[in-house]
Amino acid sequence: MTIGTDHRYELVSTRPRLEQVVRRCRELGQTALDFETTSLSPADGEVRLVSLCNEEIHAVVDFWAIKGRFAGCASLFDFGSWVVFNAGFERRWFQAAGVKRLDILDVGHLRRSVVGGGVFRLLDMARWDLNLTMDKEQQLSDWSSPDLTQEQLDYAYLDADVTWRLWRKWSKALTTDLGWQGFKVFNDMVPAVMEMEDTGIFLDRKAHTVLLASWEAEKVARVTRIRELVEDSDVRNINSGRQWSEYFSRIIPDHFLAGWPRTEKSGDLSVTGVALRGLAGRVPGTPLETLFDALAEYKTVTKYISSFGQPLLDRASKDGRLRARYNIGAAITGRFSSSGPNLQQVPRDKDILGVFTSVRKSFVAPLGRLLVSLDYSGIELRVLALLSGDKQLLKDMVEGDVHSEVAAVMSGSPIDRSTPEGKSLRQSAKAVSFGIVYGAAASGLSATMRTDEERAQGYIDFWSARYPDAFRYRYTMLDEAVRTGKIRCVDGGSIEVGYKPALPKLANYPVQRAAFSVMSGALVAHKASLDTERAAGRQRMTRMISTIHDAIIDEASTQDAASCLELMRGAMVAGYLKYFPGAPTERLVEGGIGKSWGELA
Repeated sequence: MTIGTDHRYELVSTRPRLEQVVRRCRELGQTALDFETTSLSPADGEVRLVSLCNEEIHAVVDFWAIKGRFAGCASLFDFGSWVVFNAGFERRWFQAAGVKRLDILDVGHLRRSVVGGGVFRLLDMARWDLNLTMDKEQQLSDWSSPDLTQEQLDYAYLDADVTWRLWRKWSKALTTDLGWQGFKVFNDMVPAVMEMEDTGIFLDRKAHTVLLASWEAEKVARVTRIRELVEDSDVRNINSGRQWSEYFSRIIPDHFLAGWPRTEKSGDLSVTGVALRGLAGRVPGTPLETLFDALAEYKTVTKYISSFGQPLLDRASKDGRLRARYNIGAAITGRFSSSGPNLQQVPRDKDILGVFTSVRKSFVAPLGRLLVSLDYSGIELRVLALLSGDKQLLKDMVEGDVHSEVAAVMSGSPIDRSTPEGKSLRQSAKAVSFGIVYGAAASGLSATMRTDEERAQGYIDFWSARYPDAFRYRYTMLDEAVRTGKIRCVDGGSIEVGYKPALPKLANYPVQRAAFSVMSGALVAHKASLDTERAAGRQRMTRMISTIHDAIIDEASTQDAASCLELMRGAMVAGYLKYFPGAPTERLVEGGIGKSWGELA
C-alpha cells in the first residue's frame, strides 16, 4: 500500500495555538515528533517544521510564521515525551535550544529490543511492519523556501504519522516492565553516544603519516615475493579474486580444490586472508604454503592501508579530530557498529608481517590532556559463565586465566605469559576458546589452528570436560529457539532467530547481547556521573570520546584524569551488576591513563 496525501492535519502558524497543541500533547503522553530542518546540524541551520501526531493531535508547525521561530518556542516542549525515529537527530536540535528535561523515545530502538538489532530507515520499517510504501522525494527539498509547497507539508506530516503507527504496533509487543527495560538498553545510551560523536578523538597526523609509509613499504615487499612465485602473465591483477580463482583452479589438483572454501555469490575460490591461512596449513613446507602466506600477508597490509591509512588522514576535521558515528544496535545482537570512520575495526597493537604495528598510538590526547580508558576483561566468557551457570568457567575468569589453561593444553605444559612465546600461545588459545564456544567442529578448528583434526578434537574435548555447562549452553538455547523462534535476552529484550536457527548463533547471540547490555549500563552510568561532576564544577574538560567493543575512552585534563578513571570504574562495575547482581567483580576491568590510545591497553 502506498501512502497518499489525504491525511488531515492542522497547519499551526501562531504562538497561542502552538502552546495549546504542545500542552495537549504533554497531557496525552507520548506523541510522535519529526523535524524538517534547513541543515543537518544546528550549528548552521534552523528547525523549519515540526510535525506532531498521536491519537488526537495531527499537526504541522511552521516556526518561520511564529515570532522567535523554534529557538524562541523550544522550551514549550520541555517535560514532554516525544517519539521519534533516529533520536540523536532531534535530541541535538533540542539540546542546541537549551531543552534538556524531556523524554526522546526512538521507535527504531523499540523494534530492535523486540526482534534484535539492525540498520534500517523509517521507510524500511513502514514497508516491513505496516506494509506501506513511503515517497521520500521531498526529503532533500528546500526547507528554507519562504513558501513551502503542499507536497512538502504533506511529506513532513507523513513522517510523524508513520512514526506514531509504528510506535503503537511495537508497543503492543512489550507487555511487561522487563520488556520495556530491554528497550531502555538501546534508548538510554543516546546522550552518551552523542557526546562521543560530537567530541571526536584527536589524530596525530605526523605520526600516522610515518606509519602509513611503513605499510606501503611492506606492501611493495609482498608484491615482490608474490611475483617471484607467480608471473603477471598468469595473474595480471594481484587484487583480482577472480583471476586468482582461475589461476589456482588451473594448477591445483581436484582433491585439494574440493576442500577449498568458495564465495557465496560467484562460487569462485575464496582468497580471503582467513581462507589462505587455513589452506597454507594443509601444505606445510611447500611453495604453495609460501604463496598462500605471501598473498594473505599482502591482503593484510593492503587492508591496513585502505582502512586505517590515508582514509583516517582524509577524515580528520580541521581541528584534527576524527568524529565517527556510533550506530547503536547495528548488529542483530545489539552490538555497535561505527562508521565514517569505523573506529570499531581499529586493531589492537600487534605484530603484522613480523613488524610491531600500533595504529592506536596515532590517536592521542591534545596538549594538557590525557586519555582515560577501561576495558571489560574477557566479558564474553564471563557472561557466558553466568548465563550458563558454569562455576568452573567463572572461577577461571575471576581467579585464573581461561586462555592460559587452554594454551597449556596446546603446548603440553604451563606457559609463561611474560614471554613472547607465551603471549603468542595465549593469543592462539583465544581463537580455540571462542571457536569452540561458537560452534566450531574439529575440521574447522584444525584449519584455523593449522593442526590435524585429532589434535583439534583434543582441544574440544578438554574444553567440554572443563566447562561442561558452558559447552552445553548452545543446546539449551537451541531448545528455546526451536520452541519459540526467538532467544530471550538478559536485559528483557529478545532476538528473533526463526524456526531453523543455526547452532553456533545460539551461543553467540545471547552472549553478545549480554555483553552489549553491560556496556550500555556502563555508558549510561558514566554519562550520568560526568554530568553530575560537571554541574558541580568538576571534570569540566572531561569528555566521552569513544567506545570500542568493550571499552570506554574519555579525554580529561591532566589533573582530572585519575579521578575520571575512578568514575569510569564505578560506572563499569555498576553496568555489569545491573544485569548480573551479586556476581564477582574481581578483575572485571583493566586499562589506565596515557597520552595515546596505544598506551592504554
